[in-house]
Amino acid sequence: MHIRQSGFSLLELAIAMFVLVLLLGSILVPLTTQVEQRQISETEKIMEEARDALLGHAIASGYLPCPDTDNDGAENVSGSVCASITSNIAHGNLPWRTLGLASADAWGNRLRYAVREEYARRTFFTLGTTTANVQVCRAAACATDLTASAVAVLVSHGKNGYGATNSATGTLYAAPTSADELENTDGDRSFVSHVRSGIGSTAGEFDDVVLWLPLYTLFNRMVTAGRLP
Repeated sequence: MHIRQSGFSLLELAIAMFVLVLLLGSILVPLTTQVEQRQISETEKIMEEARDALLGHAIASGYLPCPDTDNDGAENVSGSVCASITSNIAHGNLPWRTLGLASADAWGNRLRYAVREEYARRTFFTLGTTTANVQVCRAAACATDLTASAVAVLVSHGKNGYGATNSATGTLYAAPTSADELENTDGDRSFVSHVRSGIGSTAGEFDDVVLWLPLYTLFNRMVTAGRLP
């Protein structure tokens, strides 16, 4: 008499494992996408709060804060001007401690902050101070502007973190590899903002989140608050 052995054969087990891998893959990919989108949304909210805080600081003090250049969360000022200025633009990280904000984006990195230095001097700017040539472009070549009249720009270096400073360790991550992301770290007046793109795209990888403060938004809020005539 032959007794039938129960259980899976190796072939059946291999097929079952293959099907399980396919099922897990179909579940995990959407979950990963959802997590990334949630991180982007959280970072956008953090940056909007930061922009509001910059406006509040200007209304209270009469000027925008200078960037944080030594990673302690406080603005760095030398006399009556920002400590680090290149071609009229002060660069560094968002002075989150000065503004009373969260210290990092959703990926745990500092927000980059650049401001036209006239608007961060320890003197009141006026409606006659109309220079605001911080520009945000669609690509590194800056053939097309999204704006050429911003007074300040905030940048999150996204999930890949290229060019960012880690909030917990103070570590400066590697420089970006794509021209568009590199433009957001090179210390000039130009920044890039466009939809996210992957490593294999024509333009190269780009996952930065960029938000700017237009000149006339600043003026309108200051006038409404009675800080400008």
